[in-house]
Amino acid sequence: MSRVALITGGAQGLGAATAQKLLRGGFSGVLLLDRNADRLAQEAKVLAPLGRVETLALDLADDVTPKRAVAACVEKFGRIDVLFNAAGNTARGSIANATLETFHGLFDVNVKAALFMMQETAKVMKAQGGGTIVNVSSMIAYGGLPQLGVYSASKAALNALTKHAAQEFAWDGIRTFAIALGWALTEGERAVQAREGAPADWAEKFGSELPAGRHIVPEDVAELMAYLVSPAAQIMNGAIIDFEQMPVGMYRAHPAMKSST
Repeated sequence: MSRVALITGGAQGLGAATAQKLLRGGFSGVLLLDRNADRLAQEAKVLAPLGRVETLALDLADDVTPKRAVAACVEKFGRIDVLFNAAGNTARGSIANATLETFHGLFDVNVKAALFMMQETAKVMKAQGGGTIVNVSSMIAYGGLPQLGVYSASKAALNALTKHAAQEFAWDGIRTFAIALGWALTEGERAVQAREGAPADWAEKFGSELPAGRHIVPEDVAELMAYLVSPAAQIMNGAIIDFEQMPVGMYRAHPAMKSST
């Protein structure tokens, strides 16, 4: 049977890597949604040899985008088997200095858009007998650096929505997950580090100090996605998957983490 994925944030990073993985794994088509039309066109050209790739340049902060995106996917492919909400806003803002602009920017994309993308997609999945929804959350949802306070709240809200969607749609054959992503080496993260004045070798320096000797990369997430949307994961639903090398509460200097030798 033909399988189709609708991927937000599909022009680069997690979305693009997952699109490639799914197409290589037998998906017949993907619809990539992103606000960057030029990057979408470039990515579509890269993926074209692997299968059918359609693109849609829309801003997820716009209220009309979820309806337009889902309608476009159904018009082009006739179905939606996977929704991957990979797009996200990572703006900085602490409780002390957050602005309304920052708050709305984060919640419009990370919460509102994800909610209504799920709502619209679920209608299609119910009618066709099921599907899989995966949201990209963050380990920061559990707490983190002060300047990420509002971002943390948006991802905590997304986790809650994920759990509720899993309960609400379970008997419709729709499984819902969130990937709570740790420190990942994406183009977006490189841009953030550059803006914040990190040294040119930050990725190599800090990555070498992690348990795996490197950061998470988009291809790691794509591998997890391939599993979650496969028959092998059929019995799973509602999981918030901590995709991180340093679990909450794990610190390198913690006595329990020291070698006994």
